Amino acid sequence: MYDLIIVGGGPAGITAGIYGSRKNLKTLLLTDNFIGQLGNAGVIENWPGEKKITGPELMDNFRTHLESYGPDIKEEKVGELKKRENKFEVKSENEIYEAKAVVVATGRNPRSLNIPGEERLVGKGVSYCVTCDGALFRGKTVVIIGGGNTGLEGALELSGYAEKVIVMEMAEKPAGDEFLLEKVKEKENTEVLTRVRPKKISGEDFVDGIEFENLETNELKRIEAEGIFVQIGSIPATEILGDLVSYNDAGEVEIDPRTCQTDTKGLFAAGDLTDVKGKQVVVAAGEGCKALLSAYDYIKNQSD
Repeated sequence: MYDLIIVGGGPAGITAGIYGSRKNLKTLLLTDNFIGQLGNAGVIENWPGEKKITGPELMDNFRTHLESYGPDIKEEKVGELKKRENKFEVKSENEIYEAKAVVVATGRNPRSLNIPGEERLVGKGVSYCVTCDGALFRGKTVVIIGGGNTGLEGALELSGYAEKVIVMEMAEKPAGDEFLLEKVKEKENTEVLTRVRPKKISGEDFVDGIEFENLETNELKRIEAEGIFVQIGSIPATEILGDLVSYNDAGEVEIDPRTCQTDTKGLFAAGDLTDVKGKQVVVAAGEGCKALLSAYDYIKNQSD
């Protein structure tokens, strides 16, 4: 029996793990990987104390810090969470663990296009992570779907590898910051297409192109490309929570903003899966700390 189980290995979960160990709680952190959204990010310029650092480097620093405190860490995918009387059962792919309290910090998952060819060609030219896979497309033509900040940042990164980078956006203008858009337009090997909708990703063993609709003319067109990077946002990773919590219209977990407490006593949520505004690394870390301190009070009161 653990005092606390933390599900999630991002900034919120790792911060909760650090504070849990410092509070001398018997702590287990479960995560299927230590990559997440931050590990997939490019350059981070708004983390206090680091003027510029890459997402993977910052995640390595977080993990090293966590490990220095010695909590139990298992890289296992969690499939189910239940509460039985005054304890929680967390079922991973390998084992069932018990704890007095749980902090869920599972973040968000990439949103998919849901068009023909996408799922079949994931890992065969379709990717959701520029930082992870960009270098594999050196000298090739790639398409980025999505003109938000993530898509524009991805285009800038890919412009250093690829022969040609094409950004596709459904709106009349990309939604990303103006300064990023200007940087993209300054690159000789980048192009921004607006008012277009992806329809199908083609290829047998590997991506060879993408079909799209011109929303002004309804004309169907095709671009030959070896890589398709989907950058259209994300959805909360709440699969294990079921009816233990309430959700807002965006599918985010509703919490008490003072304590990170969910509808289920002893179950706390922190980071990007919650309804807290500001999906930022520094916000997630702060929420992880808040959730842990609240969980500590809950465990202490249960023991008294």
